[in-house]
Amino acid sequence: MFPIDLESLTISLPEVRVALIVLVNVFFVVLMIKKKCPTLVALPVMGILTALIASVGSLPMAGLFDMTTGVDEAGQDIIQSGILNGVIMEGAKMMASAVVAAIFGAAFARLLMKSGVVESLIQKAAELAGDRPLVIALVFFFATVIIFSAIGGLGAVILVGTIALPIMVSVGLGEVLSGTIVLLGLSCGGLINPANFATFAAILSPAMGDDYNAAFNEISQMSIVLFLIVLVISVIYIIFCSRKLVFTKTWAKAQGEQGPNKNVPWYLLITPVIPVLIVVISTFMKMTVPAEVAIMLGILYLLFASRMPGKINQLTSSFIEGTQDVAGAIVLLIGLGILIKGFQFFSVSMIITPFIQLLVSYLQNPLTYVIGFTIATPLVLYRGPLNTFGIGGALPTIFASAGFSPLAIIWALRATGNMQGFGDPTNSQNIWIANFLKIDPNEITKKTFLLGIIITFVILCYAAFILQIDLVA
Repeated sequence: MFPIDLESLTISLPEVRVALIVLVNVFFVVLMIKKKCPTLVALPVMGILTALIASVGSLPMAGLFDMTTGVDEAGQDIIQSGILNGVIMEGAKMMASAVVAAIFGAAFARLLMKSGVVESLIQKAAELAGDRPLVIALVFFFATVIIFSAIGGLGAVILVGTIALPIMVSVGLGEVLSGTIVLLGLSCGGLINPANFATFAAILSPAMGDDYNAAFNEISQMSIVLFLIVLVISVIYIIFCSRKLVFTKTWAKAQGEQGPNKNVPWYLLITPVIPVLIVVISTFMKMTVPAEVAIMLGILYLLFASRMPGKINQLTSSFIEGTQDVAGAIVLLIGLGILIKGFQFFSVSMIITPFIQLLVSYLQNPLTYVIGFTIATPLVLYRGPLNTFGIGGALPTIFASAGFSPLAIIWALRATGNMQGFGDPTNSQNIWIANFLKIDPNEITKKTFLLGIIITFVILCYAAFILQIDLVA
């Protein structure tokens, strides 16, 4: 019998390792789709297993611990971080800025709801719209955009939805279109929400030499363009869907009445857009104002301008309650950081780069870039591989290692991500709205599917042909 080196035949083959990495990640994506494994658990496990598969049999101690990889010019050992430090510990800290922004944003949301600003905006929108379906649809859309440009979370969705949805249904907009309008406003407003800037900046910064400020400025400028494109397309879509509707009383409007208007003064109603304006203005002035600072300035304005009793206690309770609101999101961000660091781990980069280079070679043309990612848009649904809060979060680094521009990947993720924002039936906001309206979440997905494709195509055309972003790293 001939001696067979099993390790050389299996474990050390890059193709086998890559195949195992793909299978493991697909397995966990399927588990997330079927709700067999929560995303909070799946993401860090995927990152750790990816690094382990690339390391077992090729690195000492399976790459778990720090190791010496050579000697520098000064004769000092070059220490390479292992999986425990380089993936788990560094990954847990990677999204720290996004976590802080999420906490500040959640506290701001709580204060806005306690002060009556959110409820007042929706009620004033209802008064302004009257009983004309198209006007009501557009007014509630813009009101939702303003609200979610500053806040987020399921609590805010419930507050807005319980007031706005019954009113829209009562004038004949229908359950599916009414839910779609709120989700479009939520998704569009989220594009310029400073708390979301921090997440994308944290994902982009490793591919930009860990320059967080430069990444944040890129994301801020990009967000303004994305917002305007999505806003215009959404308005056209709402007008198209509402153009033939007439007023028909189908749902008791009383269901949308959540108590008397708190008579919030006009100067408080502008509070939600203050952090957005601060970030946008600072971007044009070539300055960097972190998202958490902009949000804190909004909080301070609200505290000084409002007449809330016990402001200090309100602020304290808002931070505590807000942190509880985003506890799941914080764990998700930590898991996302571990997933990204897992794909960044040096043994992973060594084996996947040649395969990614093959894919990249087909996408480094503006036309194929636009067509390829437009066709791939549905991959953001059901926690798919283009979902930013999944494998998609690791794509900028993966593609950058193969010579593809990480900024171009961010454009693609944010373009395709709109479909995820308003059309993914696994989103908590989609599920709540669908349950409230007594419809299937997939009905909203079907109604917005083509819209998501169009938005992706227009954004990518702008990036590739008008802005002419570099597709080469």
